[in-house]
Amino acid sequence: MKRIFIIINCLILCSCTSIPFATMLKFSSFDENSFLELAPNELKAKIHITKPLEINISKTKISLTLVTTKGNIIQNYPLYIYAVKTLPAENGWLNSLAERTEYELVFTEEAINNLIIIQDKMRAEKPSGFEFAVNVNFKEVFKEPKNVKFSIFLKLSESTDYITLFDNAPMEPE
Repeated sequence: MKRIFIIINCLILCSCTSIPFATMLKFSSFDENSFLELAPNELKAKIHITKPLEINISKTKISLTLVTTKGNIIQNYPLYIYAVKTLPAENGWLNSLAERTEYELVFTEEAINNLIIIQDKMRAEKPSGFEFAVNVNFKEVFKEPKNVKFSIFLKLSESTDYITLFDNAPMEPE
């Protein structure tokens, strides 16, 4: 009975988050060696954002902070738009999705070179940790953030599917 209670609580907690449980499981085994095996030219990201918002690609980037005994090493990975398409509104049984724009993003040459550099530093310095962030900026500031949601997906290689990092997370302006 105690196990069933724990499982139900875990499912309830996971269902309330914007990070899918499958993503948590996938990245629980993602370690330093997994990162070192990444091929920088195969990495892709997708962003879904409620219309009419549009991303400002010149200020949208992925960043990584490598924590070492010599201090933090911060690398930024600029992206460029590979494809853009409109996703229609969807009405489901439990929830509905507004019309969204899908941006498929890939690393620039600068980003590919930065990732190769950071992989070399990881091999040499054996970091004690790292932090990962996706920074998205918009062309226009929105005043009414009601029902504005976003999803972020990451593809780690050509042979794998996209991994959902955030799924229809509500957006709050800073």
